[in-house]
Amino acid sequence: MMQGIVIMDKPLNVTSFKALGIIKKAYGTKRVGHTGTLDPDATGVLPILVGNATRAAELIVATDKEYITTILLGVKTDTLDISGKVLEERAVDVSIDKIKQTVASFVGDIEQIPPMYSAISVDGVRLHSLARQGIEIERQPRPVTIHEIEIVNISLPEVTLRVSCSKGTYIRTLADDIGEKLGTLAAVKTLRRTKTGAFDLSMAHTPEEIAQNPEGCLLPLDICFKEYARVNLDEKKSKMVKNGVPIYFNTHKGETVRVYDNDGCFIALSHVEEIDGRFCLKLIKGFY
Repeated sequence: MMQGIVIMDKPLNVTSFKALGIIKKAYGTKRVGHTGTLDPDATGVLPILVGNATRAAELIVATDKEYITTILLGVKTDTLDISGKVLEERAVDVSIDKIKQTVASFVGDIEQIPPMYSAISVDGVRLHSLARQGIEIERQPRPVTIHEIEIVNISLPEVTLRVSCSKGTYIRTLADDIGEKLGTLAAVKTLRRTKTGAFDLSMAHTPEEIAQNPEGCLLPLDICFKEYARVNLDEKKSKMVKNGVPIYFNTHKGETVRVYDNDGCFIALSHVEEIDGRFCLKLIKGFY
């Protein structure tokens, strides 16, 4: 069975769940999982793990993102994007300078109140499920970081931005907050994720490309952990690692390493710990 990570260029109006179905069919396996959802109304980079690589999901989710978004000023919807029900409209009477100043003010550490139409769970229920029932509950602000915002184009009432941000940032909330600070309203018109962690659009494939050449679209899992040193083991030690046995190894205490077997296959992430006065490799996660 193939294993690795495939970067989908998710099309418009395709849910992250449906994207998993596309990958299951392409690779002939039920063992798939994404490293973070993407709204149906958004397009772009969606990394999906295949086979034993799904074991790495919790290790690679905390990554920065980058988006290109066009926001429409003067309108507020229940979903904070233009696919939702219009709740209010307001005149757009803002200068270019005011837009530039306002957008720049959001760079740095900020707090966001997650939108009701989101995948966050409260008491085991997704917020978007409550929202569809007309139920709104209080949400606590969450800290996020906006690393950079570049104004790509201003053609009022539309403003196009490139946003580099931390995991957990809601671009729809950012648009809403920008509109409010401008003294008007705003909703997301288009949203495209151009980067998540080490993966960008240059590595992404359409569902059609994946279906036609699944093996060619699959990246090796160890690309996610290239910042860690590589450790190559002989056959005996490879078997010990696969059996969950800590093996003594002369390296630095506290270091995380990529472990490869005698055939050069990536089999594990391990942590160097001290046992009985000697350093050994202790398994973090195996992929065999």
